Amino acid sequence: MAEKKKKPIGKIVLIVVVVLVALGAFGSLSGGDKGSDSSTSAGAAKTEQTEEKKPEQEPYTISDETLDTSNPYGVKITGTLVNNTDEDKSYLQIEYNLYDADGAQIGTALANINNLKAGGTWKFEATSMEKPEDVANWERVDVSGF
Repeated sequence: MAEKKKKPIGKIVLIVVVVLVALGAFGSLSGGDKGSDSSTSAGAAKTEQTEEKKPEQEPYTISDETLDTSNPYGVKITGTLVNNTDEDKSYLQIEYNLYDADGAQIGTALANINNLKAGGTWKFEATSMEKPEDVANWERVDVSGF
């Protein structure tokens, strides 16, 4: 019988190591686990940036503001205020400045309420004793409370 030629063990180990290194390099180039971790981190960072850019909701929404001049002895500004907070408010006040045709301030209209619930709606009437014919313009100055 002919004797078989044996391959040296060192050569086999070298081939296995080269194959494993090549597979590892191929895996990292094709976006293996390491790529997934970085994309997950990037996704988390993007989510955090989105949350930071989200604008804060105003504590109160005011709508339907209208000057009512139907009373010859005074004016009122009507509207609707919504408490957007998650807290009940013991007291709220809304204030308006009133101006004449020359732009000079001639008065103030105000309304207040007690015990407005969180998420509650208030239909207000800010009143003033200024004559309707004297009021040419108005602006909301403040909403305050606690």
